[in-house]
Amino acid sequence: MYQKLSTLLGLSMISVVASGQNLYMNDLKLKAELDWLNSQGVTQISTSTWPLTTNELNRGLTAATPETAVQQKVLKSVKESVAKHSTLGLNASAGLYLQSDRDQLPQTFGDDVLAGQQATASLGFSNTQWEGNLQVNLKNDKAIQEGSDVSLEGSYLAGTAANQWLIAGQIPTWWGPGHDGSLIRGDASIPVAGFTMQRDVQSAPSSNYLSWVGPWQYQLFAGQFDDYEAVPDAKLFGARLVASPWKWLEVGASRSFMWGGDGRSESFSSFFDALKGTEDNESTNSSDSDDDPANQLGGFDAKVNLSSLINVPANVYAQYIGEDEAGGLPAKNMYLAGADYASNIKGKPYQVYAEYTDTRSSGDVEGISYDHFIYTDGYYQHGYPLGYALGGDAESIAVGGRLWLDDKNFINAKVQHAKVNQADESINRAFPEDDELTSIDLAWEHQLQPQALISTRLWGVDSDNRSSDIGVGIGIELTSN
Repeated sequence: MYQKLSTLLGLSMISVVASGQNLYMNDLKLKAELDWLNSQGVTQISTSTWPLTTNELNRGLTAATPETAVQQKVLKSVKESVAKHSTLGLNASAGLYLQSDRDQLPQTFGDDVLAGQQATASLGFSNTQWEGNLQVNLKNDKAIQEGSDVSLEGSYLAGTAANQWLIAGQIPTWWGPGHDGSLIRGDASIPVAGFTMQRDVQSAPSSNYLSWVGPWQYQLFAGQFDDYEAVPDAKLFGARLVASPWKWLEVGASRSFMWGGDGRSESFSSFFDALKGTEDNESTNSSDSDDDPANQLGGFDAKVNLSSLINVPANVYAQYIGEDEAGGLPAKNMYLAGADYASNIKGKPYQVYAEYTDTRSSGDVEGISYDHFIYTDGYYQHGYPLGYALGGDAESIAVGGRLWLDDKNFINAKVQHAKVNQADESINRAFPEDDELTSIDLAWEHQLQPQALISTRLWGVDSDNRSSDIGVGIGIELTSN
């Protein structure tokens, strides 16, 4: 059936404490373990807003209530990861990654190595109040054509005071409860460089009047697009607020907007109009474009933990994001909904999930989702979406699962069927034409030694319009601790 067989060999050179020490960037295995513990009712640690912080993880882990040997095993794994990650001082890393063509394979959370060959080196420093990481990436055979073969994504400088973190740099973001995607801020594209502000510890308000809010987090973002041809130097702003008023419920609200840039007003009044959001999409053609200060998206999400309600280790969740505004609420909406279940088989933890996503405009293919008549390169950077990885006017059903064979072996698998780019818009370079595809994606991580991680990946994609594809990969990562 498949017409092409491609292979991948990935070797990661010596990596000395791979990342920052107070901040956790998007990490699939850590998210999976936290989601499993949350579903089991052992912890209450939000995984819908990334980066996470070490202090927030420690807060949630301290309050953990494991009752079974399997729960204790997963909790122990997370604690060991946190202890290893939170090493302070000077840190360095280097890596080499090689992979075959995977242009048709849908991305998932933390899936950020897309180039055929990529070498990475980083130098970081961390103490209790400051953290920095300089990361240099050399890429060849790139899926995302961002210009130079040398980039600095993953680099940042951060400081904390009064339970707040301020981060300047180019780091990934994630807003939403989904396993595979977020409708408004995902990590399918190269991160937008800018400033991020968020809480360190997500404790509940101490005030008697506000304690009902429960653990909560906010995140603010301001940055500038790289090489956005339609409106050079266009800016991106965003805000997210998430809270858990009850242990069984987490609710979130997110908003982002593109504003300013070459030839656009960057006055205070224009920014205030964009911030209000009520004057966006007032016009629909370039002759009166000054009446439209920004390209905005906004909406809400929720996640219900059934273990706290009916003693079932499962969650149901949903997100909707509107491209327009009508009556003060999102309109022309995109939708994401899913459910997951966490248990164990013969002492081996596992989690399964099903997720449905629709990035059409309230169910219609209109070429509006992730598009705008002024910012005509759309809600994309270098053609890859800032929201859901498939881009606009897509429909997707994904079924996935995670299995921990033991403390050294982790398996992640997904089957996905999707209709992509049904509006056939060229701005979506991730999936540049109307197509229907089915993919199978299987990944395995083996902790050979505390300092050595071996990873493999096997995938297959069957496409209506393009040659079907099989890919396979192997990787090695080394750390000093």
